[in-house]
Amino acid sequence: MAEDNYIERFTTNFSKLVAQDPGKYGAFERESELRQIIRTLNQARKNSVAIVGEAGVGKTALIEELAKKIEFEPDDLPENLRAKTILGLELSALMEYQDGATFASNLYNLVDHVKADKSIILFIDEMHELIGTGSDGNSSMDAANILKPAIGRGEIQVIGATTLEEYHEYIESDKAIRRRFSRVHLDELTTQQTLAVLNNIKADFEKRTGVNVPEGKGLLEAVVSFSDRFITTEYFPDKAVTLLDSALSEAKLNEHSLLEFDDIAEIIHEQYFVPLAVLNETDNSRLYNLLERMQGDVIGQDEALKKITNGIRVRAAGLGDMSKPLSFLLAGTPGVGKTETAKSLARHFFGGEDQIIRFDMSEFKFAKASMELFIERAAEAVKYHPYSVLLLDEIEKADPMIWDLLLQILDDGRLTDRYGQLINFKDLIVIMTTNIGHKLILDRDERSEEYKRDEASKNTFSQDFESALRGAGMRQELISRIGSVVVYSPLSDLDVLQIIDLKMAKLSAQAAKQNYQIIYKQDQIEKLIPTFAENYEEIGDETTGSFPLSDYLLERGYKRNQGVRPLDDVILDHVEALVAEGILEERRTGISKGHSFVFRTWGNPPDDTHPRGRWDTVVTQFEIEEVASDV
Repeated sequence: MAEDNYIERFTTNFSKLVAQDPGKYGAFERESELRQIIRTLNQARKNSVAIVGEAGVGKTALIEELAKKIEFEPDDLPENLRAKTILGLELSALMEYQDGATFASNLYNLVDHVKADKSIILFIDEMHELIGTGSDGNSSMDAANILKPAIGRGEIQVIGATTLEEYHEYIESDKAIRRRFSRVHLDELTTQQTLAVLNNIKADFEKRTGVNVPEGKGLLEAVVSFSDRFITTEYFPDKAVTLLDSALSEAKLNEHSLLEFDDIAEIIHEQYFVPLAVLNETDNSRLYNLLERMQGDVIGQDEALKKITNGIRVRAAGLGDMSKPLSFLLAGTPGVGKTETAKSLARHFFGGEDQIIRFDMSEFKFAKASMELFIERAAEAVKYHPYSVLLLDEIEKADPMIWDLLLQILDDGRLTDRYGQLINFKDLIVIMTTNIGHKLILDRDERSEEYKRDEASKNTFSQDFESALRGAGMRQELISRIGSVVVYSPLSDLDVLQIIDLKMAKLSAQAAKQNYQIIYKQDQIEKLIPTFAENYEEIGDETTGSFPLSDYLLERGYKRNQGVRPLDDVILDHVEALVAEGILEERRTGISKGHSFVFRTWGNPPDDTHPRGRWDTVVTQFEIEEVASDV
């Protein structure tokens, strides 16, 4: 085997690659760092370089730029660098054993060959792999120990590249190898620098894809902005360059001759799981009438909703801390609209109810096991839904160790998953619900309006409520990190009647799709049964009390300490089941009793003697024209 084959087998000629296609390789906005590398390579001693920077900041591209400089602008370089050749060494390639060779013998032979050719600069990406690679357990002669003498004596020049974390963990732990390299730190490019990079590479990308990037439409700015905002686990400039490349490919698939905004948005939507509603709308359009739209979903909690939407508006105006998620602790008795608020936010702010990540915190009761489970599930969910509502239902039921983890999320806006990857939580809206302090809330609700408005009373309630949170085991640090504590008041009867109307309207819409109508409002029934206005009906020779269905649903479906949670079951038993029976009977027999279901309540409503009343729902099927409501 010819000695030259060691070079051919184990290295990649960067200089040759760059010379063949200079438009494809190189770095921009790195003049200062390139100058540092050139100065170090020109030194008499310690003339090997360690480039340290996060993945994607352009470490390899900087070496390509150096190779271009040597190839096309040698007069700008010191004389001893003008004829250099950069060879990339893959350590894994040295493990391809032939003719009884070993990793060590392959590397020794390669080093000898590099020593003999002073024009060679070795580039070793992932240089931290020098530590330990090649050691067989019986010998400490890993790649680092084989290279140290040659580098230390200046017999070979090496440029290594690694991340800051791996540099600290591996290179700094080996003082001998660390001393042999001059460190050049590569910071992430700014958004303006990244935009300059895209402008520099645009022409080459257009040539390769056949898709043009039109001027004056802000498309490159959109690439940078989207990369900065939505691709949070990667770094500039690589993430912006990759997005531009992907968007141009998408445009070509869509048979666009010009890059369009939708091509960029589609990549962000598909690859980074950002809702199109977020991408295609400005913050202003999502915020427009947000409070009013949420009030249509969440009844009787106008003050609470205003506090939440105000927090969102402050954040949207750039006045909040953008490094951490918005967070709200919603406190109140069950069934007053806390969970519905989270759903409404997902629907109206993030574009759909599927943009909600929901955890029942009672599943995380057991210290360490719960922590591991929560980290795994939360990190995985948020990784694929970074723009969403994170709903932590009944936070008080989780183990306190989970609260400590939550403190990190609220403080740092991120979480490290089990693979060591940082997951961004900063674009979430975190909604925590709790029943802690519900007795305080019920007691306050029974007080006069004057008492509720009094500032001293408000302060006393806030202090008592915070004491209740601490009494339940919640640490002050966590309470202080929560953006806002929002108290949900018990619902009034009028609120519940409005909620009943919303639920009945949804049920009516479902029935209408099958050509049935549900009639239950008082003014509708009065048109069919005039005596209903006086709360009675004639049944043969007898009369019976007849009252609106909503009154019955209110009495049976709402309790102050449970809210409207029982309401769905009551509607199921006393309305849905009866409609379903009529529809299924018609399907079975082919005989229709009528496509209109008229609901009301017969009997006697509750009074002082009979607190539950003696009444029940009744339905009559008619074949009648649609009855409109006056309301």
